[in-house]
Amino acid sequence: YNHEKSVDMNMREKNELSSLIVLFFCLAFPKPCLGPGKECCSSILLDSDLAVHKIQGDKLGFYSQLGYYGARPAYRQQGGEFFIFYYEEEQHWIDSRYFYGASLFSKLVNEMDGYCLDDHNNWSFYNGSVLTYSEMLTSKCSKIEDVCCHEIKLSSSNSEVKTGNHSFYGEESKDSLGDYKAIGMNNGRYIYQKKNHDRFLEYGDRYWLVSSGVGRTSGHIHHPRGSVCPEHIEKEWQISDKNEDGQWVWKEDPELKITCVKQMNDMKPKLVSQKTSPVAQPYTQIDPVEQASSFSAGAVVFGCISMLLLSMMIAFFARRFYRAWGRGSHGKQLLFETMDIE
Repeated sequence: YNHEKSVDMNMREKNELSSLIVLFFCLAFPKPCLGPGKECCSSILLDSDLAVHKIQGDKLGFYSQLGYYGARPAYRQQGGEFFIFYYEEEQHWIDSRYFYGASLFSKLVNEMDGYCLDDHNNWSFYNGSVLTYSEMLTSKCSKIEDVCCHEIKLSSSNSEVKTGNHSFYGEESKDSLGDYKAIGMNNGRYIYQKKNHDRFLEYGDRYWLVSSGVGRTSGHIHHPRGSVCPEHIEKEWQISDKNEDGQWVWKEDPELKITCVKQMNDMKPKLVSQKTSPVAQPYTQIDPVEQASSFSAGAVVFGCISMLLLSMMIAFFARRFYRAWGRGSHGKQLLFETMDIE
């Protein structure tokens, strides 16, 4: 009976020690102890190949989280009017042009019920008659500054080509070549403006267009299908030209290229020099950071809890030490029984 009582007491003491260790770990590192809670990406890239872009390209691009819907993160297209959210009734992710919960005009469906949009790609798109699965249609964690170039260059070796008195490039199309810089977002993509010119490259209704104003539907350089980043397109760029009847039409230029000049992550801080008084060298302007005048409340609470747990563990081992000593243990045997070392 005494032996069984001793074994039961040892098991109870081990359980108490395990509980104290787990409690201390969860207070120090709370995230692993939160159970089913999960952090999802705040910025999502919804992308596909040119075939899907031609049909549903206006719904692709970069999305940012805008609250929650259906107990999951929900997203809105950056600079656009589309939403992506989890539709609880059918247990999958869909798009909507109007608001969360509107499913009547959905054109994209991700047939999975994961908590995060990028958990699994099982996307289908509406091809005009039915939903069609596409392994090229994917959603993943990404930010536009990590994928698309912030500064690009439009160029073509045909810009100087002439056939008789007729130039391959008209004046307006030729003026649309040059260096462009991102100035904002529209339809989940960058809007670019040519430096010191009223020329803009933007993604409209499933096409890229260079025109003389944002939001226009006619312009001078065009791509009929598009992509998330204009520099990713290698073929099918077109320029405006007059045909034999004097009508404006699109003419393909196989030599027109868009290349990356600079990505956002490559941009370095601007150097600022003081002109009112001499300095040894230019310096990088940095916003001042206020120093905390006292410890934060969280740190104080954590310290108090840690001290409480430490006191409990000391009391626990002191009790084990007292019991082992009472049973006549000494020296190493006393230490081993206190620490429960076999």
